[in-house]
Amino acid sequence: MKKCKWECHALAFRGKAFRNNEKTDHPVAGISSSIKMIRRFTPLQFALIAITATLSWASAAKAQSVLEKKVSASFNQLPLSVVLQQLGRKTGVRFVYNDQILEKSKPVTASFRESTLKQVLISVLPADQVSFEPVDDKFILLKVKQPSNATVNTRDISAKPVVQGTVTDTFTVKGRVVDKDGTPLPGATVGIKKTTRGTTTDALGNFSLRLNEGEILEYRMVGYQSGTIQPKPGSPVRITLESAVSNLEDAVVLGYGTSRKKDLTGAITTVKSDVFKNIPVTRVDQMLQGKAAGVQVISISGAPGSGTSIRIRGGNSVNADNEPLYVIDGLIGAGDLNLINPEDIESIQILKDASATAIYGARGANGVIIVTTKTGKTGEDKININIYNAWQQVPKYIDMMSASDYAKLANESSLDYGGPVLYSNPDSLGSGTDWQREVSRLALMQNATLSTSGGKDNYHYFVSANYLNQDGIIINSGFKRYQLRVNLDKYVKKNVKVGAILNIGRSEIKNSTVSLGGQNYGQSALSYNPASPVYNPDGTFSSKKTNDQMVYDNPVAQGTLPVDNFTSNNIIGNLFVQWDIIPGLTFKSLFGSEMNFVKTETYMPGSMPTRASDGKGGLATGASRNTLMWLSENTFTYDKQLGKDHHINILAGTTYQTSCADTLGAKGDRYATDIFQYNNLGATDQATFRVGSQFEQFTIVSFLGRISYSYKDKYLFTLTGRSDGASRFAENHKYAFFPAAAVAWRLEEEPFIKRLNVFDYLKLRASYGYNGNQAIQTYSSLAALSSVSGYILGTKQILGYVQSQLPNPNLKWETTRQFDFGLEVGVLKGKISVELDYYNKRTKNLLLSQQLATQTGFASKITNVGVVENRGLELLINTQNISHKNFSWETSFNISGNRNNVVDLGGVESFDLAGIGFGGYSTVSKLQVGHPVGTFWGATYYGVRKSNDIPKGAVDPSANPKLGDPLYADLNGDGKFGHEDFSEIGNGNPNFFGGIGNTFRYKKLSLNIYVQGSFGNDVMNLADDFYKTGDPLTNQYAMIKDRWSPSNPNSNIPRINSRNYIPSTMWVYKGSFLRLKSLNLGYNLSGAEMHIKWINNLNVYITATNLFNITNYPYYDPETNSYGTSSTLRGFDNTNYPQNRTYAIGVNLTL
Repeated sequence: MKKCKWECHALAFRGKAFRNNEKTDHPVAGISSSIKMIRRFTPLQFALIAITATLSWASAAKAQSVLEKKVSASFNQLPLSVVLQQLGRKTGVRFVYNDQILEKSKPVTASFRESTLKQVLISVLPADQVSFEPVDDKFILLKVKQPSNATVNTRDISAKPVVQGTVTDTFTVKGRVVDKDGTPLPGATVGIKKTTRGTTTDALGNFSLRLNEGEILEYRMVGYQSGTIQPKPGSPVRITLESAVSNLEDAVVLGYGTSRKKDLTGAITTVKSDVFKNIPVTRVDQMLQGKAAGVQVISISGAPGSGTSIRIRGGNSVNADNEPLYVIDGLIGAGDLNLINPEDIESIQILKDASATAIYGARGANGVIIVTTKTGKTGEDKININIYNAWQQVPKYIDMMSASDYAKLANESSLDYGGPVLYSNPDSLGSGTDWQREVSRLALMQNATLSTSGGKDNYHYFVSANYLNQDGIIINSGFKRYQLRVNLDKYVKKNVKVGAILNIGRSEIKNSTVSLGGQNYGQSALSYNPASPVYNPDGTFSSKKTNDQMVYDNPVAQGTLPVDNFTSNNIIGNLFVQWDIIPGLTFKSLFGSEMNFVKTETYMPGSMPTRASDGKGGLATGASRNTLMWLSENTFTYDKQLGKDHHINILAGTTYQTSCADTLGAKGDRYATDIFQYNNLGATDQATFRVGSQFEQFTIVSFLGRISYSYKDKYLFTLTGRSDGASRFAENHKYAFFPAAAVAWRLEEEPFIKRLNVFDYLKLRASYGYNGNQAIQTYSSLAALSSVSGYILGTKQILGYVQSQLPNPNLKWETTRQFDFGLEVGVLKGKISVELDYYNKRTKNLLLSQQLATQTGFASKITNVGVVENRGLELLINTQNISHKNFSWETSFNISGNRNNVVDLGGVESFDLAGIGFGGYSTVSKLQVGHPVGTFWGATYYGVRKSNDIPKGAVDPSANPKLGDPLYADLNGDGKFGHEDFSEIGNGNPNFFGGIGNTFRYKKLSLNIYVQGSFGNDVMNLADDFYKTGDPLTNQYAMIKDRWSPSNPNSNIPRINSRNYIPSTMWVYKGSFLRLKSLNLGYNLSGAEMHIKWINNLNVYITATNLFNITNYPYYDPETNSYGTSSTLRGFDNTNYPQNRTYAIGVNLTL
């Protein structure tokens, strides 16, 4: 049937048809500010609308089919407006009604399982007062029933526009209605203010309407904010609707289930995908930096493919892992985050308190990060293409000595030792070679993601493919990713749903070892002689010899000639079946698996000067590690409304997870040719050939349960418990139980709070519970044997075996007890929301590597000893500062502070931790009662010795004291310098950290600015041991030019050859910073505006990351962690791979 124009669509307006000069407003009805109400109508208008709708859309048979859609839902004392909103979400149907419908309704309490939409509406609508009628397969019209004796006020509504007042020039306006992401909104109402003329948008969000000059368009749609706009003749109109849905109704993913945000009793933070949309991040964890209160995310390195270190509410452990547990689409502990495409992610939930994490028991102590990937939505199928190119650069270089300055230093040093002049004319050398710039580059990055999604009532699909190619800002480093994801689900019966998730990925990292500090070519760029050229006159790479004739390759040669490859192939998948046994009772069974195949290959060619100098030939290594993990979970969930005031949700289940890994490695030296590289280890000198292998396996068996109860939807209670058995612990200590309890009080539901008319919501919550940590080496409780070569029996060399680890039959769980108190506040109809949390965590039975006496023959063993405490505050504020039709401004701010303290160490006051040592001192990290984990230990720098008399309280450690020597504080007062004069000299943990984001939208433009900060943390720069000593064995910082000398006696920098290698406060710097983390500018265009029918939406954007960093730290970056995820070595900088500054331009296209 030919569609008729709906010229008189009065659904857009409340009450009677508007007349000229009639004053109107648009208040939001009821407690749900998210639902925009339509206007009252006369009975005749309803009849005419229904008739016109029938003529305008599909046949009656098609319209009736919408009532047969299946619905499963549960409502507990919900307003009818919220019920209709939720039904709309579940079915894809839009309900058209006026305020009289709501006035005649009562709160709805009902539960449905696979009922038809018709049955649901009959149950929830007051049957004697309201009827319903489908307009087509997308709209249902709700009508107020009129009494039999009612007088109907008929009006003549023709197909032509109703013209009131003076006729002026008319024109036709065409436009499109979209949401903030540019997705078209079919069924939106667009009308002319103060008239009865209006229309609705079609399936692509388009509309066309004829109006008089000067008239104003008024638009609205259920679930979105209404508004007005005055179009201009000849100009298309694009209307962007802002969601009015309260985030209190949003579904929050928690362990083994979901909940409405307003029903949560635990501390859970949600980070949605639109927060990091169009930002060029390559990993899931990078997306969280500065985005969530209580979550500290530190970049381990700026190298492509490198990860982060995350602490949720501080570090609990010393030797056990402190990283959070990742759960990706229900799969616990999913491995390589490099193989998860950030663009596939729908949302991230961060579980922080014991009530939220206890359901994960033994692995929840460090917090849990639940990643939910995208799924198809019921409705129109769509294709999305996102492509960006990026340029990366080093944001900052360290100021090193020039060639002439270095030559003068070398001459002065040589003369001081009685040697000759090494450089006859230092000034002629000029600036020399800037090795930092020689090994760095402007690096490119390309990313392309193609996805398609959609579905019908009984099935949904999402398929995506991603290619990423990132060159590193240091030469010959890079990262590639190839990834495919498939998410499917289908109702095979009306009460049985099955699904499958598959993620296949491959990552390739070049020069992966550069991602950590140490003696790599990134570091040697600082140390290498600036007077040396990159190439010799014959084109070969230059090298240098030291006084002891050791040969060193120059940094460019180190970065160009060797091969260092890391490859990971990964398959993650899970299958699930969900059976709705009876209304309210659901059984879900999930089987998931991850297979990871890792290979590392390195080759140092014989042409490297360091190897060619003594004919060593090539050196190759190869290793592979294959891991298989599988997980089986079976859970029952019972969700039931009990009468009017009581609601209960019960979860019970079991899980079984096992993981095994086998490793094989080989090494060969003295290759006669570089042709084979690492591909033929058999071609090496057999005397140097080494091979090794390893196998490990662990298993966890668990029983879990949770009971959630609410009374009158305002008093909330949750009990959670999980029993875990882990193979890693001793025979009699494998099992432990981890319980938690939480309560919440929704005060906004109390009459005495409602009367204030201030709060949209106001909730108090508290929780208390226990978690565990089992993240230690697999066989830590058992005795271990290792093979040792080199034993001679007769004339043969044989292998021997030695015990390498002592058993610990008492090794058990590390247990964390946590208390949390939270306050959630919302005011001004959702424009301001605040969340405040206080927590206190105490971890006992620390899994600690305890040092043993030398006579035992063992250095240490894992044992349970000690207590660590974390306590802190978290604050999150979200505001809608401005919300107008053409301009909006939103802000999200979070800040957190954590205080860490070692409470007990089993009767001793301190432990020297295995780690890093300098200047003959074994460690610069120590565990001491009353101090935080991760503090720096060293001497207190007193200044330069400027006279023969040493100031009181100072000591000169030099065996041959001279003027210009460094002095240190004599803390024990014995007049000698030793380890006893070490103390805490810094702390790598910040006092506060957080971030603030601002999003601005002006018509089609959007601008997002995010700033990240850390305050009060220190950084110990271990590179000062090389470049701040005044020793010309390596190049030195430019500041050494101002060193003490007889001609510069007031300097506070020690003299040349002072051998200032003692770790001290000289190496410690303030690490506070405020970084512009990302800036994104986007421009939206619809296909209609471009006159391209097959395009739905086009977003063109430019993005910059790490644009500037406000800090007093003088080196590459204060956000550093050269020793990975270690808790005891946080804040150490060993000339780490610099973070990059990135500029990207991209296109996001929806078809």
